[in-house]
Amino acid sequence: MKHLIFTILFGLSLTATVMAQPGDRSKFERIEALNAEFLTKSLDLNKEEAQGFWPVYNTYRQEMNKLFRERHAARKRAKEEGTPSAVNGLNFETRMLETKKRYLTQFYQVLPKSKADRVYPAEREFREHLINQLKERREKRD
Repeated sequence: MKHLIFTILFGLSLTATVMAQPGDRSKFERIEALNAEFLTKSLDLNKEEAQGFWPVYNTYRQEMNKLFRERHAARKRAKEEGTPSAVNGLNFETRMLETKKRYLTQFYQVLPKSKADRVYPAEREFREHLINQLKERREKRD
């Protein structure tokens, strides 16, 4: 469980860091392109499925990114005020889970069930792949 949380947080912080650096916009775009390629291959999307899937997936990612930014801002405020709240963290986790459930229903509408069920595991695999690449690069530098 800790590994999953770390992986999610790391992937999100990587995305947020890249997004926050206007000069490095191409890094974010490259990561997004790699993610799209990875998901397309992992889900084995044909042209028709991809046309239905990507608009839904992109909206899902926008909504999740908004939640991550809100959670980050809330944590920062709580830290500055010295009032961290586990309940607040759980509220964000609940909202994220509800969002995932809602979008899974939408993925079922545009993909066969077997492919829709693989969306979230494929995302996790991609984040783990990114993390492993970063670890390898760090090891080579050291």
